[in-house]
Amino acid sequence: MSGPRIGIFHSRLAYGGSEAAALWSAEALKADYRVSLIAPGKVDLAHLNAYYGTHLNSGEITLVPVPLPFGLGRAAKFAALRGRLVQRHLQRISADYDLVIGCYGPMQIGSSAIQVIQDFSFSEEWRARLDPILLARRGWARENSWSRRVYLKLCHWISPVNPERWKHNLTLVDSKWLGDLMRKAYGIESTVVYPPVVDDFPRVPFSARENGFVCLGAVSPEKKMDFIIKVLARVRQKGHNVHLHILGGLNDSPFAARVKAMAGQHKDWVFLEGWAIGQRKKEILARHRYGIHGREKEPFGIAVAEMVQAGCITFVPNGGGQVEIVDHPALVFENEADAVEKIDAVLANPAEQEALRTHLRQGSKDFSVQTYMGVMRRLVAEFLEKRKLA
Repeated sequence: MSGPRIGIFHSRLAYGGSEAAALWSAEALKADYRVSLIAPGKVDLAHLNAYYGTHLNSGEITLVPVPLPFGLGRAAKFAALRGRLVQRHLQRISADYDLVIGCYGPMQIGSSAIQVIQDFSFSEEWRARLDPILLARRGWARENSWSRRVYLKLCHWISPVNPERWKHNLTLVDSKWLGDLMRKAYGIESTVVYPPVVDDFPRVPFSARENGFVCLGAVSPEKKMDFIIKVLARVRQKGHNVHLHILGGLNDSPFAARVKAMAGQHKDWVFLEGWAIGQRKKEILARHRYGIHGREKEPFGIAVAEMVQAGCITFVPNGGGQVEIVDHPALVFENEADAVEKIDAVLANPAEQEALRTHLRQGSKDFSVQTYMGVMRRLVAEFLEKRKLA
């Protein structure tokens, strides 16, 4: 390893959408720079490589742990507290690097950095505006209660945040839609860099695929699997013998129970697959013709991009970055009735299906891992050159 020192940070390297940016950034930069992957908790590169398709090893990059109180490094809860503790630590170590790339929201580390914004998880106000369901489903931790306010004041005391400082960084966003919101919310200009999505799906001819739909994502209210089942039930009433595979974990929530009950009522054509990862997920996607997504106002939609990369004709709700992925009016619906009408029109027209497949295949190049790595190499080189000349 040689060249400038690059620190790539993520606050919780687990198995979600934002982690892909951190891992593929390291993959893109490891040959030309001394790359460190900075994250709390234990980082299992072998499992992360298997999940995201990267090929990182400890001989090529350095793993730098962020010290946190016991259990906080991997916990899904207390993200705000973890974020402020991590910010304080990054401020201490940022001088060890020629560049820090933060892959989980805005950064305030004392020097200019590259910050990758992929959602509004860092903003209580904007989460409430865009996804009120998410705020309502976890009791005190998501409500505007006194306990929540005290908790956030504690976080601010540990390490204050000033959004004006975010403007000193180069900001990358995962969709034009999110870029527009960052400008509206904080006056921050940004560059769109679509996330890396693997494209090594089995190549199955469309004619050999099953006449069914896939839906990816945890079975939770914002994903609207109940809505999807209702839509496809009406599509079936129009004479299309389609089925649905839901690939996502189910918990013991009332919403998951509702989806289970609906699947039981339609057990001949609705199949709950649970979590499907790796090769199993790729094979299920690759052998089906269609995909469908229920969440509105998704900043990008990795699940949508995966279905498109697998060759599925994919339908999405209007609003959010997922519209940029499919980029076609025939695939974007406004409500339940509109979804039924547009799906029916596509399923009844083989020529339209072929045209849409060609359109999606061409557009999917914008969010391939190859495109992402090329863009990150260029942006990092330009950033370091500007800093050298400053």
